[in-house]
Amino acid sequence: MQVFTRKSVGLSTVVAALVVAGSAGAAVAAAPSASAPQRCQTTAVSVSLRALGDQEGVGNRGEDLVLTNTSHRVCDVYGYPGLALRNAKHQILPIKVVWGSTYFAADPRPHTITLKPGQSAYADLAWHMPYGTKSVTPSYLEVTPPNDTTHATIRFAPGAIDDDTLLVTAFSTHPLG
Repeated sequence: MQVFTRKSVGLSTVVAALVVAGSAGAAVAAAPSASAPQRCQTTAVSVSLRALGDQEGVGNRGEDLVLTNTSHRVCDVYGYPGLALRNAKHQILPIKVVWGSTYFAADPRPHTITLKPGQSAYADLAWHMPYGTKSVTPSYLEVTPPNDTTHATIRFAPGAIDDDTLLVTAFSTHPLG
């Protein structure tokens, strides 16, 4: 399980860590061929949430995070989304993002998903409903596709989220929850 705190770990740090981890032991990286799919960038996808009736219980809630290829070319998704929360004034809220299994779905672990135009990848997103005194109330969710540096912002107003924590699985080819 990996935990990233929005306050302490910037996106550039996470991207740099992924680049270093992905290139360890490789002296020379091969250039992608013209026919090989490129990674799915923010400009080539739409981001949405899909509520599922069975992802609520014992103080926890969840939804599917859906990444759909809106481009005219094939692209790849590998890994976990970057996430951040914003309030109604679009100010960043403190948040911990935990990569791995959620209350509703087992983590499929990072694997390459090739998306043709119109196809989608799914990650399970979950959070605690308030039970304590530490919570945030978001209005928006920022989603950064794996291995990208820009994000999409979508409406996300589930009410208060306890412990300032979001749980999210790696992307998969089918809904996990």
